[in-house]
Amino acid sequence: MIALCGLPAAGAPLAAAGALLPPTAAPTPCTATVFPLAGRIAPTRRRGPGLLLSGGGVESMPDIGLAWMRAHFGTSARGRAGNVVVLRASGGREYTDRFYRVGRFASVREILLPPCLSRTAVAASAVGAVGRADAVIFAGGDQANYARWTGGDLLRAVKAVYARGGIVGGGSAGLAIQGAFAYDSVAADRLHADDFTVHTRDAVANPLEAEISFSKLFAWPPLRRTMTDTHFVERDRFGRTVAFLARAAHDGLATPPLYALGVDRGSVVLVEPNGMATVRIAPKSGGAYLVRMSKPPVLVLGQSLRTEVEAVHFGRDGARFDLARKAPNAHWRRVMVDGARIPPYDRDPYR
Repeated sequence: MIALCGLPAAGAPLAAAGALLPPTAAPTPCTATVFPLAGRIAPTRRRGPGLLLSGGGVESMPDIGLAWMRAHFGTSARGRAGNVVVLRASGGREYTDRFYRVGRFASVREILLPPCLSRTAVAASAVGAVGRADAVIFAGGDQANYARWTGGDLLRAVKAVYARGGIVGGGSAGLAIQGAFAYDSVAADRLHADDFTVHTRDAVANPLEAEISFSKLFAWPPLRRTMTDTHFVERDRFGRTVAFLARAAHDGLATPPLYALGVDRGSVVLVEPNGMATVRIAPKSGGAYLVRMSKPPVLVLGQSLRTEVEAVHFGRDGARFDLARKAPNAHWRRVMVDGARIPPYDRDPYR
């Protein structure tokens, strides 16, 4: 079932013309909700594929991220261009107004696809809108809800947006799913009734713990052999990211060297068609980190992680590096991660 918000259900009284739902309106559970369109859909000239990788929810991203996305679309007499679709599995109409006002896109549409929907219902609700989109952004929440769409028609439609020169990305959970292999929270959700999250202290103590699981939703060329992690400094995720890399190698998800791109809340990594990345950082945000694991350790069930990785911190607003070639244009710094230690680092990885 699809609810087109702003339009009444059969038999319901008509609302005032042009009325919009408030940003946090909660639609009926297990109903796909297509929120009101801001602007109007217009032809757009796209200037090559790109990735928008925000460390926190997209609401925490600097406005320049939207300006960067807008710059990849052609101009028009109205000064607006680009049709943006925001996909979400929870929440309400939260990004539309800011995107339309700040980004000056031709149109912005949010679509809520609750986790109770089948993949067929998900596709029926959103593939048409994604097929007309020049950019698709995944909202935050629980990435397990997006992992349910793996292999379905909706994700194929999103991949087609990138293939035709559009932009794909997201923030928080919407960033976590962009990597070549993504920590998906599926096993953690299955094993725990509460909102369980794998933390550094758990992951380094036992990287083979049952709560760690992965999905492969996308295969963007600049993120080859690379996972993405979120809220990186804010939630001390360096150690868990290293544990995830070790686990991914153990599970045969990718061959070494393996990489991780960690982005803090308030920071965004903007990736051009040639794989060059620019880091834009809001005040007090920690920037982005590129982590390389050349020799994955042998993992033993119940034993803590001990391994050495190399990392580069991009802490300056406007820093650029070659994400596709994993060439940071800076010195790789070695960090030992030892799950038997508290904290597990031989040096502060966030400096």
